[in-house]
Amino acid sequence: MPLEQRKSEITDYVNATRFATLAYIRNDGAPVQRSFGSYALADYDVIFSTRKEAAKVRDILTNAKVSFFFEQEGQELPKWRNALFIGEAHTIEDPRELDWAIGILSARNPRFKERIDNGDLPNIQLFKLKTSEIEYIDYSKGAGHVEKFTLSKVEEN
Repeated sequence: MPLEQRKSEITDYVNATRFATLAYIRNDGAPVQRSFGSYALADYDVIFSTRKEAAKVRDILTNAKVSFFFEQEGQELPKWRNALFIGEAHTIEDPRELDWAIGILSARNPRFKERIDNGDLPNIQLFKLKTSEIEYIDYSKGAGHVEKFTLSKVEEN
C-alpha cells in the first residue's frame, strides 16, 4: 500500500507515542541509543531538541545519519505496532524555521515549552530529521507484517 494511504495511521501512532528512541553513531564508531520525549512530527520529518553541550550534538554533526524508533508501551502482541524513521539530522538555525520548530515542540511537550518560557533557548539545540525511509510494523495485518517506504528526496530551499 502506498505511504500516502498509511499517512494518518502512521502519524497518529507516532503522535500518540510518549517516548521515542534516537539511534546514532558516536564519534568512536559505537552505535548508541537515547530515549527522547522532546520531539514532534512535521509531515514525515522529526523535530527534536537536546542540550547544546550533549555529546550527541557533536556526534550527529559528525555523522548525520540517524533513526527514530517509535513504540508504544503495553501493546498486545496480535496488535503490535511500531515505526522506524531513518534519515539525516540537521541543526535548525534559520530564525523562521527555529520559531516554527519551537512552536510545534511546545505544543507537543509542555516541559519543552516551560524551558523556552524560562529563557533556556540558548542552551538547546534543535534538529530536524529529514526522513528518507520509514519501516512500519503492524501485526494486526499478520504476524511480522512490515511495510517499508522510501520517501523521495526533495531539494531544500
